[in-house]
Amino acid sequence: MDTLLSQRRAPEENVVGYVTYDDVPIGGGPRTQGTTCYMVCEESRPPRGFYVQVGSEENDLIFVARIIDGPFFTQRPGAYYLLELTSMITDGERVVVQSRPRPGTPVVRLNSGEVQSYIGAVGDFTIGRLTGQRDVEVAVDSRSLNRHIGIFGTTGSGKSNSLQVMAEDATRSNWSVLIFDIEGEYVSMNEPTDALVELLGHFGKKPEGVKDFHVYVPAPNTSRNIDAKKFGVPFADVDLEIFCEVLGLSPFERVYMFDIARKTKEISGSFQAYDIHAVLNVLKKRIDAQVDKASLPEVVAEAHMGLYTKLSLAQRSGILDAHQAGEIFDKIPPEAFCVPGRISVIDVNESSDIVRNICIAHLLKEIFRYKTRYMGSSPILIFVEEIHTFLSKAKKRTMTATLTMFTEMARQGRKRGIGLGFVSQQPALVPSELIELCNTRFMHRISSEPNIEVLRNSTGNVPDSLWSLLPSLGNGQVLISSPKFHHAVVAQIRPNMSRRLRVEYS
Repeated sequence: MDTLLSQRRAPEENVVGYVTYDDVPIGGGPRTQGTTCYMVCEESRPPRGFYVQVGSEENDLIFVARIIDGPFFTQRPGAYYLLELTSMITDGERVVVQSRPRPGTPVVRLNSGEVQSYIGAVGDFTIGRLTGQRDVEVAVDSRSLNRHIGIFGTTGSGKSNSLQVMAEDATRSNWSVLIFDIEGEYVSMNEPTDALVELLGHFGKKPEGVKDFHVYVPAPNTSRNIDAKKFGVPFADVDLEIFCEVLGLSPFERVYMFDIARKTKEISGSFQAYDIHAVLNVLKKRIDAQVDKASLPEVVAEAHMGLYTKLSLAQRSGILDAHQAGEIFDKIPPEAFCVPGRISVIDVNESSDIVRNICIAHLLKEIFRYKTRYMGSSPILIFVEEIHTFLSKAKKRTMTATLTMFTEMARQGRKRGIGLGFVSQQPALVPSELIELCNTRFMHRISSEPNIEVLRNSTGNVPDSLWSLLPSLGNGQVLISSPKFHHAVVAQIRPNMSRRLRVEYS
């Protein structure tokens, strides 16, 4: 790849400009540093983000650079641009920048294939193009999806579109995809989009619905997809540690929860199921018995009453051991999600916090268990929208089992074909442990400095010049950092091919 850069044709065929002296942009541009230099252009006006080669066979040194600032104008002729020297090329190999080009060194345009190969934006599906060089495609290698994805940005910046594009293309690489849909946006992906069709054509794509598509909705709720299948969660299958955290039980309440659950299991059998109703009955009998025991510490009585109240709320939510009008709603077997090329959506748009969080926690646990047993099953990419509303920094001390589940899924799931995608408009509220798990990051427009700072502190290989662009990115534009890319890039993500409800391309 880099060998091509060291064997280019004569620079005059595609010259962009020439390296000039460091002190030229007096009063206008920033000072040069060890890995930057200025270029002067007399006629051409290359945009920021443009990749160039500095030097040629006739020069002692060859560099690859990116235009990061400009144009600046002085009383001298021409426009001046600041270049970031990203690499030196020595014997056809990329090495760290150890020197700087001399004034007068020609700056040559790189073609689209060279740029794509140089930045490492190659893979089996294309998600967009560089904003600075629209002819350069940005592709992703599906083999890297198990290294997890973070999608961050304000409302309307393009998060939903990036998620949908990744889901569409992942299925074409035989991945299965599961989306926990907080807003009910993705329930019509089986239909082709009717928005931004012309822009979609500029990316060589056309509207197309997802062929293998399934929507599930918690039993108490409804979905805008008329074919959505209702489901429930058997209480007997829930992870009690995580269930206690989802309900926000106090330490005393958790102790009694495990004790009541154990006793309920002991007496359950042919005549009594182990379900939420049976647990509440056992707890109620204990509370009734405590009424005549005034000697019991008040804290014990309060803990039992608090537990009863929270369990009753969970029961009334309708998701546990779900049934309506005599109809029992089955659980979703995890193997139903792990089918190559299938997209499954859990529509929790109408769900309460309890229903949504029970569904997310339970289904993630079930998928992890399944993938542990059947490692050869289809790889699956799981997106959790607005992750900070499920597990936040403020909650992480009281949700250690849930956080452990995520970290175990992320670390152990890599070799089991599990990829996680965390989506949030408030990364400052997301536990740092989850952000650190996201090797590939899609960072859309963000204006809040605390949110930017969290990402800046945990994302390497992104120069300050690109961080400064974050508050002004347009719809669908995104700063991408990935270990598969040699450099962070700013790209325009293509529009979704399948339909999305609410606001398309938002």
